[in-house]
Amino acid sequence: METMTCGCGEDRIPGVLARGVVALALTGLTVMAVTACLLAGVLWAFTRWRDRARAEREESFFDGFGRWEEERAEERAEPPPPRGGGS
Repeated sequence: METMTCGCGEDRIPGVLARGVVALALTGLTVMAVTACLLAGVLWAFTRWRDRARAEREESFFDGFGRWEEERAEERAEPPPPRGGGS
């Protein structure tokens, strides 16, 4: 049985479709990979920002309070007695 073609490129259709499907699949994979990288970057930045904000808040409160207590204790402390000295 003989195949009839009209000469308008019907014989190229399967190749064009195959290349189109491959290009669509590669484009989809590329878009998904870029999206995953962007989401990972945003998540990393958010967690870093949250941890830094939490650490600053705790450090500023506790460290400041501790320094204030130490300064007050130093002010109240009696000076040490003089060493040696005369008879």
